[in-house]
Amino acid sequence: MDSSKPSLARIKIKFPEQLWISEIFKNFPDVKMEISHFLPYDLEKSIGNCLIEIMHYNIDSIIEQVSVHPSVFELSVLEQEENQVKFNVKTKDPYLLYAIIKCGVLVDFPVRVEDGFAYWRLISSRDRIDQLLTLFEEKNINFELLRIGIAPYNIDDEKYKLTLDELNVLDKAVSSGFFEIPRKISLEELANELGKSKSALSVMLRKIIKKKVLFEK
Repeated sequence: MDSSKPSLARIKIKFPEQLWISEIFKNFPDVKMEISHFLPYDLEKSIGNCLIEIMHYNIDSIIEQVSVHPSVFELSVLEQEENQVKFNVKTKDPYLLYAIIKCGVLVDFPVRVEDGFAYWRLISSRDRIDQLLTLFEEKNINFELLRIGIAPYNIDDEKYKLTLDELNVLDKAVSSGFFEIPRKISLEELANELGKSKSALSVMLRKIIKKKVLFEK
């Protein structure tokens, strides 16, 4: 394989039992689900913001169960038809997304979910993908590498590149353990070390994470 070209890895990852997605697939095993995007919402509390699409004949019961699940902080229905719904949900974010950010790997959305497993398409250099998979093993994340090869996409676009200030912030966040589980430094402590306000750093980290995670063809 040409190591100078980006790699595309297809992996299958099991959602932790404590998350609402696992519960939904237990109660509605024939549900069809897709994650349109997933980004951090509250960096301090590790809350992620997801856009979800679900197809099922019992949409109302699913929405009710998701909305009252302990891992869910807020749910907003955006579009709903008889057998289909699109909603925005703010939920506890396990270390999966933070591991992807730490290793510098892009996620090709949307992500298909079946039987409680998410089928991710990850794009980066082969070394970074290998680093991520090693981290998954160390954290005992239930995953399976389905396939890896050369990516048919260009990831050298300007929209994925960080400014010098953003690079410095990301390097400091990674080296200080901000993306570790459990976190080794708080957002406020990191902001103080970088000489930035807490709110300004939060905004910058959101921009950095979007560039580092959300792949758009």
